[in-house]
Amino acid sequence: MRLFIAIPLPKRVKRKLLNLQQPIDGVRWQSQEQMHLTLKFVGEVDKTTASELRDELDNIVHPDFTITIAGIGYFPEGKQPKVVWAGIKKNENLQELHQKVEERCEKMGIAPENRSYKPHITIGRTKNTSKRTIASYINQHKKFTIREIPVNEFVLYESKLHPDGAHHQRLQTYLLKADE
Repeated sequence: MRLFIAIPLPKRVKRKLLNLQQPIDGVRWQSQEQMHLTLKFVGEVDKTTASELRDELDNIVHPDFTITIAGIGYFPEGKQPKVVWAGIKKNENLQELHQKVEERCEKMGIAPENRSYKPHITIGRTKNTSKRTIASYINQHKKFTIREIPVNEFVLYESKLHPDGAHHQRLQTYLLKADE
């Protein structure tokens, strides 16, 4: 099973992100169903590990909070663009939730990311699209912002790869809760 842990987005946010999409040669835009804010990509695990992870994540205690989407960019920086994303304004609550998820995964032997966490929402994937074309698109939308997006849950998803892109299925939803 190919798993990841993410924050689902409200429909109003997804609609605004869909409105950013415009015809650009070589860009495959994400569908509304594919949009989320990844906390941790787990990768391939067996069913036993998936079940244990499902239980382990239930131990996370964290209050709900809000995030702000601010700006558009691409990965990898300075190289041929592969991913077009909407950025997330720096947010301590989000960083702390990410860290708690990482710690629970590490406890189970799931390796941590070897790069720092850069919260973003993938809105498109590119194939042989020039940096100039993507830079022009980003410049058009550099002031794109959505404020006060509520975060009150995170989800363990299974991702199945298909020719038209990945299909995501919710395995478990975890409501955020403050210390009791």
